[in-house]
Amino acid sequence: MTETPSTQHTISDERGLLLLMLDNQRTAFRNAVSGLTEEQARSVPSASEMSLASLLKHVIDGEEAMTSRITGAPRGVGDDPVAAWMAAWNVTEDETVDVLLARFDDAQRATEAAVSAETDLDRDVDLPAGHADIIRQSLDGARADTLAGGGSWS
Repeated sequence: MTETPSTQHTISDERGLLLLMLDNQRTAFRNAVSGLTEEQARSVPSASEMSLASLLKHVIDGEEAMTSRITGAPRGVGDDPVAAWMAAWNVTEDETVDVLLARFDDAQRATEAAVSAETDLDRDVDLPAGHADIIRQSLDGARADTLAGGGSWS
């Protein structure tokens, strides 16, 4: 497995607390796949179609999306957000747990750099409603964040 980036965050301010909270969530995912074989990580033992590997890939995609919104950098997901969302659940043959954990490390470093560089933690960052938003867009093209009042969340 890959080595986790250094995550010694001092809780001296809101930024440190945010980074520590994110690190704790990442550690929970790492623990969930720790010691499993590729077959176990890809298995679908419950009624859903999710595996630990697909959930890990989805979490990585979510963190990359969040970081791109914070920094304003485009992600290049194409014109079809539904297809991009579905692809974030589909673990390909070459995406082993080690490969996914390395990508998780990259996402962590990018997020930590973005949060560390952010000069205004009170700044509003436009975030979609996630799963509800993608399902609503699939149904009729509407976005959940614009239905209630015609504007984005703030």
